[in-house]
Amino acid sequence: MTAPPRGSLAAGFAALSHGKLILLLALTTAALGLAGAMPLTPAIAGSVAGTLAGDHLIRNTATLGPTDFLDFLREQAPAVRGARCGALFAGVLGVVLQTFFAGGIVAALGRGRFSFSQFFEPARRNFRHNAKCLLLFAAFAGIALGAWFGGERAVAKNALQSVTPDAPVRTIVFWVTIVGGVLLYAGLSLLYDFARAARRYSPTIGAWRAFRFAWRALAGARLRALLLFLFWLFAGGGVAAGAVLATWCMPAVSLPAVAALLALQFAALWLRAAVRVGAWGSYIGFLDRRGRPALSALSAPRPAASSLEPVRT
Repeated sequence: MTAPPRGSLAAGFAALSHGKLILLLALTTAALGLAGAMPLTPAIAGSVAGTLAGDHLIRNTATLGPTDFLDFLREQAPAVRGARCGALFAGVLGVVLQTFFAGGIVAALGRGRFSFSQFFEPARRNFRHNAKCLLLFAAFAGIALGAWFGGERAVAKNALQSVTPDAPVRTIVFWVTIVGGVLLYAGLSLLYDFARAARRYSPTIGAWRAFRFAWRALAGARLRALLLFLFWLFAGGGVAAGAVLATWCMPAVSLPAVAALLALQFAALWLRAAVRVGAWGSYIGFLDRRGRPALSALSAPRPAASSLEPVRT
């Protein structure tokens, strides 16, 4: 006898039990960050290592560390530009890896314990599908968000040109634009994630048809899905951001404190990965209830056009 399906939010918290998956995502993020920072290694060794400024940076001294960091950025500007190029490449590689990992996450979550072979094989198999979904999402987001924010600028330029800069109506328009943009992005992100998750229920579904599947899966429960997205964005993201803020503000006055600071910095990466896994767990829990009916409705044959027309005599 199978256990009753969990609620969507409970499924997300249950997904947090997959510690090795969270660790994989955190280690991948840390490796990409180190790869992007490697061009700074000669500059750090030449101008910071063994100096008082380097000690301030290692110990995260509240008053002197930021000043020494800004001095380093100014003095080592060529190395910093090289590091930016490396960080850009690492960011692109990170997007590719996330696209790759999504196929394994979709296949593995919600089905008990799994091995890495059960994770990487569907990740490889679904990579092309997820890449196509990414391109479609980028096109949809560019068009929709561009139209939204471009329309706001046009309205502000034409309708508010005679309004004083400190008028309340400008503040209202600003926040309506921001909130509307966030909700629009949330809806597009849900369609994108659900389109990638369509391979869980139909292993050969195409990218365009997967977006149609996602639209049908959201039908009648859009508010519920939106609340899931906003929960993991603000509640989960707030926890991860709090850990980052703690690492930014925490001074380290001794070697054990420096070790604790490094551990806290990695914990922030772990929390970010945990939030992503939890969100995917909630989406899978949501789709496990609605995915099969949505796929059946998508696959149902349409009635013939002739049957819809009145018989003429």
